Amino acid sequence: MSVVDRTPQQYRDTIQQFLMEYWRKRTWEIEQAVLGVQVQLVASDALYNSALADQLAEIARLAAGELDVESALAMGVSEGIQDLCERLFAAPGMGYSYRIPREFWDSPLGAIVGKAHFRLRGDDLITITEAADILGVVVSAISNRIDRGHLDAYRDPDEPNPQRARRVLRSQIESLTD
Repeated sequence: MSVVDRTPQQYRDTIQQFLMEYWRKRTWEIEQAVLGVQVQLVASDALYNSALADQLAEIARLAAGELDVESALAMGVSEGIQDLCERLFAAPGMGYSYRIPREFWDSPLGAIVGKAHFRLRGDDLITITEAADILGVVVSAISNRIDRGHLDAYRDPDEPNPQRARRVLRSQIESLTD
């Protein structure tokens, strides 16, 4: 089965648009780094035959609920999400060192990745209110820690109210109680 066929219908356009934009950006970077070199754009069908397209298809399948968590973990979807984030947000040669901008989670691809990530870590993610209760602080204290980068936040794509969509890792909160 091809990558296109494995990609859930509701996510195909988003992934195809992302792949084209990703290729355009990498092409431009190469042309800027090596003056005089022109990289030819490839057809969008060819982009679906890449390892990145394969990773995105599996992330989308998890986001759509077509994969259960156990299967997704066995297939390396978690590593695929990590690899994607490194590709998008790590400086060359910096590997694991990156910060995901908040705007990413509001983008169409960010919503897919967020939903997949939420499914992978759903039991470990808690609301800001729950985190505040555990620590015995007000909700704004948790929000401030997130805004300052002291806590990682994840968006629950299934929460219709955007003000209630942020989640934090229970393990991160519990580590603050020690």
